[in-house]
Formats: sequence, C-alpha cells, structure tokens
Amino acid sequence: MFTGPIHASLLGIYCKLGSLVLFCTMDAMVKALGGIYGPFQLMLFRSAVAMVPIAVIVWRAGGLRVVRSNRPWLQATRILAGLGSTAGFFYVFPRMPLVDAYAISFAAPFFMVALSVPMLGEPVGWRRWTAVAVGFAGVIVMLDPFGISFHAISLVVLGATFCYSLSTVLVRVVSRHDSDATTLFWFAIVSSAVSLGAAVPDWIWPSAIDWFWLIVLGLLGGVAQILVTRAWRLAPAAVLAPFDYAGIVLAVAYGYLWFKEEPSWTVWLGLPLVIGSGLYILHRERVRARERALAAVG
Repeated sequence: MFTGPIHASLLGIYCKLGSLVLFCTMDAMVKALGGIYGPFQLMLFRSAVAMVPIAVIVWRAGGLRVVRSNRPWLQATRILAGLGSTAGFFYVFPRMPLVDAYAISFAAPFFMVALSVPMLGEPVGWRRWTAVAVGFAGVIVMLDPFGISFHAISLVVLGATFCYSLSTVLVRVVSRHDSDATTLFWFAIVSSAVSLGAAVPDWIWPSAIDWFWLIVLGLLGGVAQILVTRAWRLAPAAVLAPFDYAGIVLAVAYGYLWFKEEPSWTVWLGLPLVIGSGLYILHRERVRARERALAAVG
C-alpha cells in the first residue's frame, strides 16, 4: 500500500495524465470547429460550460463565500495572462498542424525558469540558464525563421506559450493567498464575460450537432482544469512536468488520424533539444529539492 507523500504524488500523476488527455482532445476539437466558429466563440463555450463542474467544486468548498480573493490584483493579472494564452492557442490550432503548435509550446519550462527569478525569488544557476539557452535554440530551429517552413503564426504560439507560463507562475503566487476554487471561479467568470463580448460581432449560430460538440468541448476543458489544478497541489512540479511531453504523442496521433497532418521537418530537428533541456531543468529541480531537504534535516 502507498501512503503519505508517495500516494499523493501517484494521485497527482493520475490527475495530470487525465487532464492531459482531456486537454489534447479539447484542442483537437477546437481545431476541428475552428474552421466554422471564431476563437472567442469557442472560448465562450470553453469558459461558460466549464462553470458546471467548477460550480460543483465551489459548492463543495463552502459556496460563494469561499470565492472572495485576498489578492484581487494578483487574480486579475493571472486572468489576463490566462486569457492571452487561451485566445492565442484557440486562434492558432485551426491554422497550423497540431503537433507543430504543441512542439513550440514546450518552450514553457524555459519561460517559467526566467519568470521564477523576479516573481518567486528563486535563484537560477548557470546550469539551468544553459539548459534554457539550449531549449530556446531548439525552439528557433522548430520555428525555422530563415527557411521555407516559417510561418509568422508560429510567433503567436510563442506568445501564447509565454502567457501560459506567466499564468502558471502567477497561480503559484496566488495559491499562497487564495484557494483553488477561488482561482477557478474567477477565471471562468471573467473569461466567459470577455469572450461573450468579443464573440457577438462575428457570432455564428451553431447547428444542433455543433451545440453538442461545443458543450462537450467546454466540459472537457472544465474537468481538465480541475484535474490539473489538483495535480499541482498533490505532487511536486518536478514530478509532474515531464508528463507534459506525452502531449506530443497525442498531438501526432490526433493530427494524423483526425486531420491527416504530418509535422514539419524542422520540428523533428528542434524537438530533441527542447525536450532534453526541459528534462535537464527538471533534473536540476530534483537536485535542488534534495539539497534543501538535507539542509533542513541538518
């Protein structure tokens, strides 16, 4: 039987893997529906329908009294970053191969390392900065700025990835002051309101079958968000982060089987650099965590 931190970490891994499958499926649905509906209309369904499972979480946590934020400006900044990330990815998924978008998004660990210095006060040594530089070199190779494969939309993916990284770091900061229910609730509410206002000018009334798929899209996103938020609370980041790279397998599978897409050749050149440097950063996180634990015991 597993007990204590080991059991919690295993449960965190299961939550992470479950969220990964749901998010990848949602992203593929965004790509499929993005040829008909605009990104803000898709964001509206993603946020509004997600309120159903989030409402259950808020209710179980104690009702609306628990959603009052102790750091509203931090929550507002986190929401803005999350909106930038969601809007960016929802815009690019219908416009480029799914696996290419996922590969470029693996730059997130490098952004997080850079942001952790000013925002979390975490020291970053030369080894991790070297890994960051190698990872960025891999991203540049995948972007292929001087070759025939380059598309300016790849820069939108990079921008969305930065917003995602900023949002993730801010979640860590906000978690010191607010509960998960608070963070989930306010993002869903604000995202629904903003996307509704932006979607109205270009609104396309969904067909009966599309209503079903749009609702499924929102439920997938809401449950996935709850699972990944729970995962980060149950298990250390260094344990969970490597599983993000499993997303490339699902992206390749969905891209090929659903959309008959093949990854750009530059992706296969740069991806080993990105994944290798990302895994090295995670290795350094484990080393530093072990050193801190030994220092605390001593």
